[in-house]
Amino acid sequence: MKKKSIILFSLFISSFFILKAEEVKTPVKSEITEVTVFSNNAQVFRTASINVPVGQTTFVLSGLSQFIDPSSIQVKGTGDYIILSVSNQMNYLNQQEKSKEVKTLEDSLEIYSDKLAYQQGLTEVYTAEKNMIIANQSIGGSNTGIKMDDLKAASDFFRTRLSDIKLKELDIKSKTKIIQEKVTSFTNQLEQMRSKQTSATYEILIVVSSKIKTTGTLEISYMVTNAGWNTAYNLRAENISNPISLEQQANVFQTTGEEWKNVKLTLNSGNPSLPGTKPQLNPWYLYTYNDYPTRNYKKSKESYSKIMQDAGGENASYEEPKPSQTAADYTNININATSFEFQINLPYTISSDGKTTVVDIQQYTLPATYEYYCAPKIDPTAFLIAKVTGWDAYNLLSGNIQLYFEGTYVGESFIDINQTNDTLDISLGRDAKVVVERKKQKELNSKNLIGSSKKIDIAWEISIRNTKKTPITILVEDQIPISNDKEIEVEKGEISNAIYDETKGSLKWLFTLDAADTKKMNFSYNVKYPKTKILYLE
Repeated sequence: MKKKSIILFSLFISSFFILKAEEVKTPVKSEITEVTVFSNNAQVFRTASINVPVGQTTFVLSGLSQFIDPSSIQVKGTGDYIILSVSNQMNYLNQQEKSKEVKTLEDSLEIYSDKLAYQQGLTEVYTAEKNMIIANQSIGGSNTGIKMDDLKAASDFFRTRLSDIKLKELDIKSKTKIIQEKVTSFTNQLEQMRSKQTSATYEILIVVSSKIKTTGTLEISYMVTNAGWNTAYNLRAENISNPISLEQQANVFQTTGEEWKNVKLTLNSGNPSLPGTKPQLNPWYLYTYNDYPTRNYKKSKESYSKIMQDAGGENASYEEPKPSQTAADYTNININATSFEFQINLPYTISSDGKTTVVDIQQYTLPATYEYYCAPKIDPTAFLIAKVTGWDAYNLLSGNIQLYFEGTYVGESFIDINQTNDTLDISLGRDAKVVVERKKQKELNSKNLIGSSKKIDIAWEISIRNTKKTPITILVEDQIPISNDKEIEVEKGEISNAIYDETKGSLKWLFTLDAADTKKMNFSYNVKYPKTKILYLE
């Protein structure tokens, strides 16, 4: 008996020390205070307050995004304690917290589902009453007659009550249809939003040690995918005499499963997902191959992007009210060695629903000269071009641009900062007040047979008319065909003082056209080729 007591006591002591040795995990509530968003991902910064007991403690931050990059987790703290280790794990039992939108939709769906059930219950009640009335229409016995007054009263009752029930059924059917549409809408929206929620969450475990009971803070940062931003612009030009106003904006989005509520937002132009290892340039060995002739196809010049007609007109001068402020007035720009970033000094909330949040970054006033461009062979329309100089001194990124000219939206374009030109050309759209016409000079066109060859003479006239109230500068471009076939001979004729590029066959006229004035340019050429061949010259 004594031996058995010693064994039980030993087992008790062993269990006690095993429980002491196993660390108790202490949950810690943290909040996101700052987010740095890159083009493809984001760095999240969290803070947490902790109460540190004597000894070793494992603090657990749970409910985090499952899209965390484990290698990017960094932890530091303040207080009289030591951080011993940091680890991480997935938790498939605790799902991420529902967003405010999901909770609202679930509440709305529950309310309308109850309303639907109520209407369906009323339908059942009235149907049962109608069936009961129809089943009990017989009055009087088989051997007794019925008085006329009783028959009339019974008929009035059946007619009135059945009519009332029918009206009730129609009313219920109408209400049920409306409620059912609401239920379907809420259900579909919920399914879409729930599909973006993850079925698992991330946990960060931080083991600390302290000789005294104390308090402190933890600062945690990590990288997440499923987040990013891209730039967009609004360009406003009041007329062709003033500088242009360029508003730079950021389209920020994320589906990380975490709600970024009232956070300090920083937008970085870099992409940390790209490899950081420098490239290795290997030797370039030359080899010879058999040379086979290939046909040379020429591409026609593409027309400008399609935008709204008539960007012309003159604005009357007026005194504008003082504009309201935007986030661009609270943005600082930091230029790093390999990127630059915009620090937004206003709190922002970015929901984890994939919807774009527009953040104003900067506003610029850029010096510009204005010039019209027209290629009437492709499109007999004059396009207004803003030629922006010194653009490379600003922190611009490639992106879509919405165009506004003289207070009217005229279309969409694109800023490509990868171009190497000193001048950035931005199309402001079509101007119907610059009238362009290109037509053949029939009296100068001819076809002749010379021996075994056919010779065709072609002449064109381009007319530019400025119906605006101010002079304009315009660049007109056309072309003369060039031959890569020795059997085809092309001879240039009149070109009206155009700048001619023999290698490309291009003709360019750059001139200033006064208000209400017209200018005509003529050019011609002839083509000689074998009469047995077919050649398209239009």
